[in-house]
Amino acid sequence: MTAACQYLHQILSSLPRLKREDLANVPANGIYILFENGEHGHGVERIVRVGTHRGQNNLAPRIREHLYTPNKDRSIFRKHVGRCLLARADNAFLAQWEIDLTTKKARGVHQIDHAKLREIEAEVTCYMIENFSFTALSFDTQTERLHVEEALLSTIFHCSDCGPSETWLGKFHPKSAIIKACGLWNVQSLKGHLLNLTEAAQIVKTGTR
Repeated sequence: MTAACQYLHQILSSLPRLKREDLANVPANGIYILFENGEHGHGVERIVRVGTHRGQNNLAPRIREHLYTPNKDRSIFRKHVGRCLLARADNAFLAQWEIDLTTKKARGVHQIDHAKLREIEAEVTCYMIENFSFTALSFDTQTERLHVEEALLSTIFHCSDCGPSETWLGKFHPKSAIIKACGLWNVQSLKGHLLNLTEAAQIVKTGTR
């Protein structure tokens, strides 16, 4: 399993690295693999998040939602990053950041400092742009995508040879011990099948064909 994790890091980190201006080059359906500045594992940049999408032909829009669209309630990833930025700064707005404003009822009930909300959303987006890059693998069906996402995450999560640096932002998470300890911006799909080296190589081969 550790050999599989090392292989995944070495191969996936060597694939073309994409940012916001490259979204047109993302496959219509697949998996995204995220890397973060300052984080290393297995001698290369460390994988810090793996994600996918459910609706067909929606990979690029989902990446845009996570990284570049200022709406924490449409992205748990953005919410996690915001939590950590606010906790690191000991910012009392964290309590308002936690409030889900998706429904009209919630927006009517809760008193929110919307100017501050816009400020923090912009700070999160700035962090995303400056610190994250990604690559993508192509998998057409939802069943494939969910299986591969879980297998990659589980294999990385259980690897003892890669983990967060002492200064990793995720260590400031105020709620999730999993994120703080494992170095992934994921809390689900971490207990699936652990890949061996042959299986890891097949995933990469299939996803890059």
